[in-house]
Amino acid sequence: MNRSGAVRPVVMRPRLLVAIGLLAALAALGDFATAFPESVAVPLAAWADELQAWVVRNRATSPVFAVGFRSLATVAGGGVSLGVVLLERLGWAGVLVVAAGAALVAAGWRVALVVVAALAGIGLIGAWDDAMLTLSLTAVAVLASVIIGLPLGVLAGRDPRIARAIRPILDTLQIVPAYVYLLPAVLLFGIGEPTAVVVTVAYALPPVVRLTALGMRSVPEPTVEVAASSGATGLQLLRTVQLPLALPWIRVGLNQTIMMALGMVVIASMVGAPGLGREVLRGLQTLDIGRALDAGVAIVLLAVVLDRVTGGTHLRSITSRAARPFAAQVGARLSAVSGSVLGDAAGWRTPRRVLPTTAMLSSLLALLPDVDVPFAGSLSLAAVATSATAWSRTALYGFTSSLADGLILGALDPLRDLLLATPWWLLTAIVLFVAWWAAGERLALLVVAALATIGALGVWASTMDTFSQVVVATVLSVLIAVPLGVLASQHDALHRGLRPVLDAMQTMPAFVYLVPVVALFNVGRVPGLIAAVVYAMAPAVRLTDVGIREVDAGTLEAARSQGATRLQLLRTVQLPLARPTILLGINQTTIMVLAGVVIAGLVGASGLGIETVIGVARGEFGRGVRAGVAIVLLGVVLDRVTQALAGGGRGVRRSLDALRLRSLLRTT
Repeated sequence: MNRSGAVRPVVMRPRLLVAIGLLAALAALGDFATAFPESVAVPLAAWADELQAWVVRNRATSPVFAVGFRSLATVAGGGVSLGVVLLERLGWAGVLVVAAGAALVAAGWRVALVVVAALAGIGLIGAWDDAMLTLSLTAVAVLASVIIGLPLGVLAGRDPRIARAIRPILDTLQIVPAYVYLLPAVLLFGIGEPTAVVVTVAYALPPVVRLTALGMRSVPEPTVEVAASSGATGLQLLRTVQLPLALPWIRVGLNQTIMMALGMVVIASMVGAPGLGREVLRGLQTLDIGRALDAGVAIVLLAVVLDRVTGGTHLRSITSRAARPFAAQVGARLSAVSGSVLGDAAGWRTPRRVLPTTAMLSSLLALLPDVDVPFAGSLSLAAVATSATAWSRTALYGFTSSLADGLILGALDPLRDLLLATPWWLLTAIVLFVAWWAAGERLALLVVAALATIGALGVWASTMDTFSQVVVATVLSVLIAVPLGVLASQHDALHRGLRPVLDAMQTMPAFVYLVPVVALFNVGRVPGLIAAVVYAMAPAVRLTDVGIREVDAGTLEAARSQGATRLQLLRTVQLPLARPTILLGINQTTIMVLAGVVIAGLVGASGLGIETVIGVARGEFGRGVRAGVAIVLLGVVLDRVTQALAGGGRGVRRSLDALRLRSLLRTT
């Protein structure tokens, strides 16, 4: 039976027959053994090593490298250097004043105070110079992402064919864990700042493209038709109607791109990018928890600054537009078209307080002295963290060791051993059946192809190790997050209390979560597992809360009129109706868990993560590429299957962007 209760036809369609035939043929080649048949092995690692050798031989002479990639690297490196120079010219006081002014204009004086406090905290910790390097890298990457992503999003929003063409690319870019981007970038650009910029652009590009396209599609069709009937050309229609009405969504995409760029810049420290990420990495490598914690706190404070400044206006703009009558929106658009200007209603006119604020900032900057950060290092947590780490490893040793042993012996090892003992074809058949039941034969064929490719690459055992960690971490995350989200939906005080905590959890890069966990559990699979759980909980909590709160009030009132208690209302009405949104949260949590487990390779976690780390750190390009491709394929399988389970297949694919955006707006 399928999810709607109807019996699925016994007659198999061509794609399903192909999937089953491929699985049977591969199983027969391996004589139905546990191990994947060696006769169909794909020597991807050897091919990648040959490609690396060719690139090294031709890097100095080939025009592709000498002109193309080298020019791109020069531009990226020059942009970062220019940003560093500008920030140095401003000085710490100038940066403080400019950031406070931007926050004041964007979101009001309360946010401006938060921004000032966060930047002052970075200086007092003693991480100002590294933070400015990270900020410069982030700014260059975001600028490049907007230059590429905004036009692409506009085209995708106006032409469904372009949207369909780029959607698989954007899906892949969002599924791939951040760490995997480092491998091809290092080969093409070497080590340093340009590589960090390139990988950050690739990682941070999808949100601005997706949300720009979504904003363009959200413009009311009658408004566009009325404007077109008034004689507006395609360019005028875009400039005076579509872009202004889509501007709130573009701002949301920009905010999300900035936060993803900051997270990727931190991870890019593995390829020589300077800044706060490098300090965290060095602290983890030497187990200097104090050093890593100082840099980690500075990253969090910098993320708060960027999030508050760039995220302060979009919700206000969206709310004001939603509150305006439709007729007023149409009239404003037509006035803009007829006058060939954007007008007040387009939302692009400079706010009244911007000019005086700018004049005031200019005057202040001219008067500011060029001095170093006062009391730099006075709030450093290094000494306290070192002492606390030594104390915790002694005082909490019994608890941490028991928890680690329980997770390893009670969950991780048994599940990994079970997966490795199960014949690969049987495990693939089980996943095939789940995919077919949830979404049909297309997904079933994709699952078989992806898992067969993983086996042919020779990394089936490492993939099952990683998969076991993902399953355990996802189960733990869901067991904590969903009940917490349910409680938050029923109690407004808890909802308000969790909001800043969830904001902070979603703001921090995954890299930072490793610092306190390593301090308690040393290195290995357990700290990576716990860090992944904490990192990935926020979407499930937030979307569970949002899904339950969005249940139609009329439906709830009808249930209450029938005498339903609060618990019955939750169990029989709210949870069933919120199920798609809750499962979407679990889908997002699963993908974030995979990213966290992969990054945990930095602290000794086994599986594909450590293979990728070795590939980057030792220059074993083929080994790293093979693991990276397996991570991508595993991510695709996890993402597609959990999406299908969340929405019955095709339906969730159509509504996924809208659900993500709606939950984001409801929780900002």
